[in-house]
Amino acid sequence: MIKIALCDDDREQLETLYRDITEYFHRDTVPVARIYRFDSARKLIGQIEKEKFDIYFLDVLLPGQNGMEIGKLIRKTDEDAAIVYVTVSREYAFEAFGVRAFSYLQKPVNKAELGETLDRVLLLIEKQGGSRLCVRTKDGLVNIHTGDIVYVENISRCTVYILKDGRRVTGVCNRGSFEKSVGILNELPEFVQPHKSYFVNMHCIRTFGLKSILLDDGTQIAISRKRFTETKKTYLSFLADGGRNL
Repeated sequence: MIKIALCDDDREQLETLYRDITEYFHRDTVPVARIYRFDSARKLIGQIEKEKFDIYFLDVLLPGQNGMEIGKLIRKTDEDAAIVYVTVSREYAFEAFGVRAFSYLQKPVNKAELGETLDRVLLLIEKQGGSRLCVRTKDGLVNIHTGDIVYVENISRCTVYILKDGRRVTGVCNRGSFEKSVGILNELPEFVQPHKSYFVNMHCIRTFGLKSILLDDGTQIAISRKRFTETKKTYLSFLADGGRNL
């Protein structure tokens, strides 16, 4: 679960940001998040001493300790957290580089810009986390390591993950595209999409044929004609880079 801290002494701005981020995380294609609100630097710092957050949205102009000082405090114990500054003034933008801020949003925050920022942050978090997926199923959330996936199939608008241990994890039905539903897999170099309904872990390919791919578990995956050339090119590049010892 993604943990997010929001800190702004303006309660109206704080609630607006909370509402917009909550709305973003209600989509089917993103993981679940727990969002914490802090209306003062003192309260946030007190909580930081107890636990870490994955993402921080910090107002710069806070009474007591400003957002930049909080960012420096975070960096003393956490090199990976994404820090996003939200403020009416950009005079601190250059200083934000000193705490390796992920982004800088100006008030009033545009929902589209906020969504784009969250998309990029989540992709970064997934990469930092050893490439794990959090899949929302009808029975709850299931964490999957991408290295355990043999292939992914789109069945009746549900994303089904077939794992090396034989398990099948079925996500809830997608409202968006299949490509968006698989999240980080669409970005990882070891996965290829030979057909509109499949993503394949190239580490698991036993044989690459003219019309299909044979996987280690015996599954045959069709290669669509329009995707054949690009799929073959991707697989040969994967092998050339030492992707699999044959």
